[in-house]
Amino acid sequence: MALHLRPLLRTMPGLLRDPFALDLGIEFLHGIIDTPMMRLAFRQMLIGLDSSERTFLESLTRTPIDLDAVASLPETTLGGAYSRFFATNDFDPKFHAKVYPNCLEDLERNWIFARFARLHDLHHVMLGIGVSRQEEIALHLLLFVNTRDPVAAAFMAGLPYLAPRYLKQRRIWTESRKLIRAARALPNLFHFPYEEVMAEPLVDLRARIGLPCGGCPTSW
Repeated sequence: MALHLRPLLRTMPGLLRDPFALDLGIEFLHGIIDTPMMRLAFRQMLIGLDSSERTFLESLTRTPIDLDAVASLPETTLGGAYSRFFATNDFDPKFHAKVYPNCLEDLERNWIFARFARLHDLHHVMLGIGVSRQEEIALHLLLFVNTRDPVAAAFMAGLPYLAPRYLKQRRIWTESRKLIRAARALPNLFHFPYEEVMAEPLVDLRARIGLPCGGCPTSW
């Protein structure tokens, strides 16, 4: 399938001004998601899984998360923390579909892309990383190393542009090394069955994958 030029041309000026504009980012991804390069890049996220494990992960991804049930879980569970994450940050879990309905076809057609979209906020919760510009950059660095996330790779390629605008220059190298070490020590979070453990205590899940109880906060 081909490159969709119209969404790229429409969104690029705005993304240069604000690389974190989520609505523009969603539309931009629609423009490139069907290119052979991006399809290959997303498939790289499955390296290390056999066919049965890939089938299992696809099944998890194609099963909708019951957000009402998740919201009823205790706050100490992953699901409770996930629900609180949306409420605290005034986020809408259906934002993608509302802001750019065309992305629904992309998500249905490419389950790996759908999993990428679903897990981003769950990664925030599991890792204990906030949503400031600096923390988003930190999360992208960690996911680039840990999961081969192609969108995170694009953010890392743009780090020379992002760093002077958003990061404390004296801390970049120190924080980068800390995050890279953490990313390499963790199991691949893209393969982690978040959907199956919503009712489990968040601190227990963090301990299971080798994180401290407070997660992996950054001071960028």
